[in-house]
Amino acid sequence: MWLIFDELGIFASAYMVKSGELAKYPLATVVKVLDTIGQVTLGGYNIGCAFLSTIQRSSLAPTFAEKNSHFCICTFHVYSHCHTCRMQLHPNNITGAGFKDLETMERIFSASNQLASVSCYASPY
Repeated sequence: MWLIFDELGIFASAYMVKSGELAKYPLATVVKVLDTIGQVTLGGYNIGCAFLSTIQRSSLAPTFAEKNSHFCICTFHVYSHCHTCRMQLHPNNITGAGFKDLETMERIFSASNQLASVSCYASPY
């Protein structure tokens, strides 16, 4: 299953739970990615700066640093962050990040808006 990421290098993950965005869900994804993919990973997250500090305060910090992993802020959201975040965590300022904007999930959510008119009348049966 994971062999496809050797070709594409892109992995998308979403957390849609009733309790809001809890840190345990993205942390679990980071653990899985580090265990599966291993060395030198770059994650894009709307709140990449805050989540990076969450990782650094967690028990995951040594493994994350040892595997030379990084987080950045997706390009659509980076401009709402302070200048320091933009300079340190913008994908254009990270060597090896390429030309991806890391907004795959935004495109998926945008496309799913077309389902709203149909699904609003749907019942659980």
